[in-house]
Amino acid sequence: MDCEKALERMMKALDGELPDEGRRLLEAHLETCEHCQAQWGQLQAAEEVLRHAPALSPPPGFVGRVMARVDRRRARRRAFFGSLALAAGTAIVLFIGFLPILWRLPGWAGFLMALSRSGDVLLSQILGAARLLVNSLGLLAGAFLIRTLPLALCSLMTALLLGGLWWSLMRRWRSVAS
Repeated sequence: MDCEKALERMMKALDGELPDEGRRLLEAHLETCEHCQAQWGQLQAAEEVLRHAPALSPPPGFVGRVMARVDRRRARRRAFFGSLALAAGTAIVLFIGFLPILWRLPGWAGFLMALSRSGDVLLSQILGAARLLVNSLGLLAGAFLIRTLPLALCSLMTALLLGGLWWSLMRRWRSVAS
């Protein structure tokens, strides 16, 4: 057995976790290794000092202060992740609301094909695509105002309401915790 393995077994022996076979191997190594014998003696002396040392208790209020600090950190983490989840949920709702409108926009494949051509055809296609884009944006704005404005306003109000509710709950929870 090498000295490093013997040191591991010494630690287990001090903790009372070394099986009989391991103890026999450790004793056999200690009979032949002076360095480990000295180390074992030092470890046993330190264990004896620690065993007879008086136990000190923490100052009054120490546990309460530490736990309050831990609770504040947890509350900050919860508030952050809660706000993040709320923002992600709002973004998903808005995306789902706008998806049908974006899906109906004129195809972009024709525009991308036009980019691959050259000369006058390319210029006329770019101008046509720009006109189509402006018209589509106008239609999108009209459709947005007519169809999705209530959804967008409802989503915004819901996000604001949930954010305010989350914030007030976190403030109340912090005041109760401290």
